[in-house]
Amino acid sequence: MAFAIIAHSSSETNLALASAWRVSECYGVLGPREALAFLSQGDTALARLDVRRSLDGVESGLSDLVELERRGVRVLNRPEALLAGHDKLLSARLLESGCVPTPRTVFVGDDWSELVSMLPLVIKPRFGSWGADVFLVDDVHELNRLAEELADRPWLVRGGAIAQELVPSIGFDLRVLVAGATVVGAARRRARDGEWRTNVSCGAKRVAETVEPRAARLALEAVEMTCLDLAVVDIMPLPGEGFCVLEVNAAPDFGLDYNADKNVFLAVSEQLARGAEFGSRASVLDAA
Repeated sequence: MAFAIIAHSSSETNLALASAWRVSECYGVLGPREALAFLSQGDTALARLDVRRSLDGVESGLSDLVELERRGVRVLNRPEALLAGHDKLLSARLLESGCVPTPRTVFVGDDWSELVSMLPLVIKPRFGSWGADVFLVDDVHELNRLAEELADRPWLVRGGAIAQELVPSIGFDLRVLVAGATVVGAARRRARDGEWRTNVSCGAKRVAETVEPRAARLALEAVEMTCLDLAVVDIMPLPGEGFCVLEVNAAPDFGLDYNADKNVFLAVSEQLARGAEFGSRASVLDAA
């Protein structure tokens, strides 16, 4: 049986995942169309399609994943699951349906005045990543200004935006790595001075973290609702006690610093290979 990562980028994470997969025939990183030419019945593919850099949807190739499944290829991170992870509005609805604690999330329509009752809040692209175009809004003046500023943004016109209630930050959050329904690693992200976002792309520092059982259970519940085989769950510790799931990441980058005791890429491959023996997870539609 052959294996491949299906992605549009040969990122360090994708290359490391491919190298860690212990099979005699590994094609490394293939584009979706390339995968159709190389993979056949009984092979395994890990889908790592990301959101577009334009923040207006998922990268091309979801239909190719459907065709691979039709041909008998085991696709990990099935197309419905990828969409559930990348579409932040859909993710929020799935988390809410599973009673997973998550910020109140609404779609941003034409009338932004409807958002006043949610202030303070966060505005972000429906298909966003890397902390790009994420805005903290404290009052009505800022809300009106932002509505004018973003009116012509292509991602807003094509993909839409969401508003989320602001979860009080304590200066850091947790990223919990889940593979094959098992927590295999985690990291703590601490925002740089003067920055409220905890994205590494925004200057945050990341260190390995041991996740306490409550946070681990919450991450597993979140991934179960999206039916992803490999995901990172962003979790915010709340002041006092408790945790809140900020979002589920369907094609996350991660590194060796996610596990201080074991090569995290080997841990991921072991869990996914074990799961592939029994087929990939049910789709979001099946779960619903």
